[in-house]
Amino acid sequence: STKIVHIMEFLADLIKHGKLNLDPARNDHIKVTFHDSCNPARGMGILEEPRYVLKNVCNNFFEMPENTIREQTFCCGGGAGLGTDENMEMRLRGGLPRGIAVRHVQEKHGVNQLAAMCAIDRATLVTVCDYWAPGVKVTGISELVANATIFKGEKRRTQNLRMEPVPGMEEDDEEGDGQEADEDDDHRDEPRQPPREQLHRRLEQVGDHRGGDQWGCVGRRS
Repeated sequence: STKIVHIMEFLADLIKHGKLNLDPARNDHIKVTFHDSCNPARGMGILEEPRYVLKNVCNNFFEMPENTIREQTFCCGGGAGLGTDENMEMRLRGGLPRGIAVRHVQEKHGVNQLAAMCAIDRATLVTVCDYWAPGVKVTGISELVANATIFKGEKRRTQNLRMEPVPGMEEDDEEGDGQEADEDDDHRDEPRQPPREQLHRRLEQVGDHRGGDQWGCVGRRS
């Protein structure tokens, strides 16, 4: 029979056996803490694997207080179908304990990202952090792994998976042929757009070039 493993178990196994070439320094601009998601943590006992992965891809990892993590983890405030705007007050009240714990490590260690291994948490904890710990972003662990991975033959990396500039790598490569610099000059006077808008703009340009919208699955998000 086929054995199903959690993505954290899979990544931890790859790292343990040296299958990934990682440079945790690529995440040095991040100070991260970790939220134990209810089902994987209490239900499945996946407690050490995500921490093992995080410590191998980030040099700055900080735990929240012991009575707020592992088997004693708090609710994200938006599970069980509550992750809608109609339930916002209930979500923020339910997420208060986690929000206070995040704010604690934010004030003590300068934490600026909260990592989670659950897709629901990735969505609901954004609101919790924005309200209770402003300035802390929510990220997935696999995203941090990808940012730290060194790929064979890779080019100079200036953006992360969110298409945000990588600190210290924003400058154009002086060894380039100048074409990219010329294109940047053409748009220098245009207002700077957030990464998501830049992506949609590029997709629209490709669609126009092909004679129509070829990206039906990609829509603007408000």
